[in-house]
Amino acid sequence: MVGILHRGEEAYKNMVQKTRSIWSYIATHYLDQFDYFHIGGDDMHVIVENMRSLLLEHESEPIDAREEGRIFGQLASKGSQALFLRGGAGYTIDRIGLKKLHEYMPKCSTKVHKPAEDNIITMCSRKVGLVLGDNRDSCTGQQRSHSMHPGVLSVARGISTSEFDEQLKFWGLLPHPAEKTVKVGMKIGFEAASNHSVTFHRLRYHSWFVRHHALIYRACPANTILGKLANRTDDSI
Repeated sequence: MVGILHRGEEAYKNMVQKTRSIWSYIATHYLDQFDYFHIGGDDMHVIVENMRSLLLEHESEPIDAREEGRIFGQLASKGSQALFLRGGAGYTIDRIGLKKLHEYMPKCSTKVHKPAEDNIITMCSRKVGLVLGDNRDSCTGQQRSHSMHPGVLSVARGISTSEFDEQLKFWGLLPHPAEKTVKVGMKIGFEAASNHSVTFHRLRYHSWFVRHHALIYRACPANTILGKLANRTDDSI
């Protein structure tokens, strides 16, 4: 664990300055060691294998996009504001993108003390010309980064109606990643998440992480209720 200094107090409402310092620290110490960098909170669960597949997809993009630098995640809309990448599910930036962002950090909202770091980092990324990417499933158009945990996602409960309705409307208007004439929004229930989902947000307790991991990798003991369900192969679950 590393204690990173930042401007302002140690508080959620100061996430802009905390995130600026985090990205600067990563760029200073690790820029040449990795191709991609992902940021998220301690309540975000990453499915590493699916993340790797997502990054391999981005490696196949046209060389021009890769040379400009890219930042990608779950696109969101809030009122009349420009599109931004939601911070809850985390977002990913490539090496070139991080280098550009790091060089711009001395000008990137140095006096802003707000919790909306995702909006600010997206804005600064635009100013340095990064390609803003959407990491939805390229085959189905479903979301792969989720700003909520699986329980909320599956039954569409647990977050404010206004926020949820606003995002559903926005996602419903997005064109399909591969079929630009088709609109594919965020689905509800078992169709909500892509089979290649990368991250889930708001897993607030260690026990939730353990259970989520066990379900994904079918690691629940066979004699438990979840173990029996995970090992079933029929469609009645």
